[in-house]
Amino acid sequence: MRKTFGAAIAAVAMAGAAMTVLATPASASDAPGWLCMTADATPVYANRDFTGYLFTLSGGRGFRVHELWGNESGVIGYLGHGAENPGRDGFVRAQHITGC
Repeated sequence: MRKTFGAAIAAVAMAGAAMTVLATPASASDAPGWLCMTADATPVYANRDFTGYLFTLSGGRGFRVHELWGNESGVIGYLGHGAENPGRDGFVRAQHITGC
């Protein structure tokens, strides 16, 4: 009986923690810019020419854009950060971002 009671309390505690995580908004920080979404797995790069791979953001998550830019070759990209890594800005290709 004692083992079952302890397991039940642990399960309730874990469910409460899971609900707290689910209730947290899945968006990037409140830094200046506008909030968009990643359309798919989105590679993030350290440099404007998409070199210096940093990490990949998951699709369907918030992305806070600080700057939109393009070059003479027609390549368009964004500088910003994703909800999964709000402390690190990087460059992403425009085709990976939606909902702006």
